[in-house]
Amino acid sequence: MTDEELQEAINDANSDVNCLSLFPPAGPLPDPEIRRREMILLRQLTLYKIEDARKQNKKDVELFNTVIYGLMTSFVKSHQ
Repeated sequence: MTDEELQEAINDANSDVNCLSLFPPAGPLPDPEIRRREMILLRQLTLYKIEDARKQNKKDVELFNTVIYGLMTSFVKSHQ
């Protein structure tokens, strides 16, 4: 993932998080929706961890979080 792709992914994750707050639930959420929302927030957090690892030149942490990000992204996209 290039720096440009990382910034684009961060912007995408931030917009997903903003959408969560635009549409507050009218009642209790079903379990699948709770997991989807958690995954959206964790995806954003993981992207920031990748960005921090790059700044600190920690390649192992960056690689680990990049793999985790890929798994989270596929989960979120499959549950939309």
